[in-house]
Amino acid sequence: MSSITPPPGWGAAPQPSVDGSTPSWGAPQHQPDVWVYAGFWWRVWAFLIDGIILTTVEGVLSLFFGPKINVDWEELPIPDGSGQTVDVVNIAATSLPQAHPVSILVPHLHAGSDWHTFGIVLSLLPMLYFVLFEASSFRATPGKRLFRMEVVSLTGERISHLRALLRFVIKAFLSFPLFYIGVLMVAFTQRKQGLHDMIAGTLVLRHTKPTQIVPFTPHD
Repeated sequence: MSSITPPPGWGAAPQPSVDGSTPSWGAPQHQPDVWVYAGFWWRVWAFLIDGIILTTVEGVLSLFFGPKINVDWEELPIPDGSGQTVDVVNIAATSLPQAHPVSILVPHLHAGSDWHTFGIVLSLLPMLYFVLFEASSFRATPGKRLFRMEVVSLTGERISHLRALLRFVIKAFLSFPLFYIGVLMVAFTQRKQGLHDMIAGTLVLRHTKPTQIVPFTPHD
């Protein structure tokens, strides 16, 4: 049974020196960079921040570029007790005390033919947001950057747009819809990977600069 190779610094044994001898604990030694995986709640807070940003952007776009909505009112007369129909206009024009309101107004909203195009743009906005940011030099969305997180490949490199797109599609159509199981996996996997991370081959790290393992001298 093959074992998963841990990332640099994750359970790595002290490296032998040039002459083949293993340095003592007290001796200074070069250690690989330590990868700190982003935990479940850190990623939840980052996702909430990204959700607020996306909602704000969508609201602004809808306000300035959304289709115009027209309201048409249709009057539906209802038979009264006498078997006749009395509409709103007739009620307003008569002063008969026996006249009672027996009509209703039903609104009909018309968004125009450009509503479908605008709806497609709004549905594609989250995909563009996550894919472009995570595949950029930032390696993260603004929410993740706020909490010092990065989305990288299994070797710690910047991911491509294709990998970022695959990660988003799996997250949108599998991780979230299936009772959030693919998202909850982050809390139980060794490298804090969700289902979308495992399929796309990505990791979410939380650090600003690589840290070093600090050796210590054990006491007797």
